[in-house]
Amino acid sequence: MSCPYGLDRTTKEGDAKNSNDVNVLKGTGSHRSYVKDFKNAEDFIAFLTAAVKDRSGPEMKQFYIYLQDCFANADQDLDGLVGPKEFDSLVDEAAAAPRIFGFAPTTEQLYMNEAERLAARLELFKTIDTAGRGLIAFPEFLCWAMEHIRAKTSRGAKQWQSGVGMLSLIQPSSAEEFVEFLKAATSSTTSPEHKDLYFHLLRCFTDADTSMSGVIDAEGFDKLIDIAGMAPRKFGFAPSAAAMFKSDAERKASRAALFKTIDRDGGGTISFDEFLGWAMAHIKGKVKGGVKAEYKPTAIKEDASLAAKNLPIYDEASSPADFAAFCKKAVTDKSSPEYQKMYYHLLRCFSDADASLTGRIKKEEFDALIDVAAVAPRKFGFAPLASEQYVSVEERREARANLFKTINTEGTGEISFQEFLAWAMEHIRGKVLRGATPWKAGVGKLSLIQPSSAGEFVEFLK
Repeated sequence: MSCPYGLDRTTKEGDAKNSNDVNVLKGTGSHRSYVKDFKNAEDFIAFLTAAVKDRSGPEMKQFYIYLQDCFANADQDLDGLVGPKEFDSLVDEAAAAPRIFGFAPTTEQLYMNEAERLAARLELFKTIDTAGRGLIAFPEFLCWAMEHIRAKTSRGAKQWQSGVGMLSLIQPSSAEEFVEFLKAATSSTTSPEHKDLYFHLLRCFTDADTSMSGVIDAEGFDKLIDIAGMAPRKFGFAPSAAAMFKSDAERKASRAALFKTIDRDGGGTISFDEFLGWAMAHIKGKVKGGVKAEYKPTAIKEDASLAAKNLPIYDEASSPADFAAFCKKAVTDKSSPEYQKMYYHLLRCFSDADASLTGRIKKEEFDALIDVAAVAPRKFGFAPLASEQYVSVEERREARANLFKTINTEGTGEISFQEFLAWAMEHIRGKVLRGATPWKAGVGKLSLIQPSSAGEFVEFLK
């Protein structure tokens, strides 16, 4: 293979890099750019926003230099090209700046081991290496990096772990903007608008899920329709409930009938995935038929209920005792702030793993879901690392596939948030009610059964 400089280089030669050399170079970053000199997140985001907005501006020039230096640091044989192994180093170089302010997760938070990190980065490398050469030049990396950052900043960059504003209601500023948003959201399941609509509908559902059980009944559905209907009603794309129905009784009867069409198993409740599937199909049908503002616009009361909600990964405990106390309160008191935090923590873990944005998790996604959910207990040693628990990736996947089957009792090959939530809360309950202890310590494992009553002893034996 010939590179632009006329130097013969095979892919094997390009990728045969000494790992020690890579580690020496990692973290050196750019010495000609001030990108790493920002003191706060706001200034950093303002800089990136300006860089992608004006390609001839000073911010773009500085960012260009930063990315160029990152590329040069990763290009160990100085031939102007980077292979898959060098790209692994390059990603860490370029991510150093956003990680300072928490806008990108660390490799430890993203991947369970080196093999999985390398596999994921190889797949990313292939999307940039469109020619399939096994090598990329700086212009290819620059093009990808700018598009990646543009997508992050265009909708408001958020710190990764905090989940700031993830549960946001759609609030378009005009009828035209709303129509364009819905067209983009329904035309492609990979569009940013589709993801925004997913989280909008998730926010509507969780607002209606007042019991925080992951499901809603017909009464909750009545409330859910009003929450979800606010955005289209604002510009007259849907009629108000008062215009549609003569009385509360008629409204409830009509929505109860609609609820039954979504509740296909007749269980009396629906989970998020069921609502999501119906809502997406309903919206797509409206868009296909031509979205028209044919009703009287309904004024929306601007109050705290419309404010964006965060969807954070729980990280407030400062000690093992703190974390154990939090978990115990969460599983013993559903009305407590701790339960609410646990609910949203598990919802964040679930939505992060829901790569297909269907509201359901397949067994392949479940493997990643378990590791995201285990970050908090692992921090204090309450759960082992995957590498400590399994001798190989294959063993881990097999074990988790078997666990998945115990949750997916219906054998559909997918689980809903409600199923995951119920399992997770019961799993945590079992851990903390017997005294949560650090995993490696094995505290009290060789314990004699000492029930406090005859009733408790019978229940234990059952």
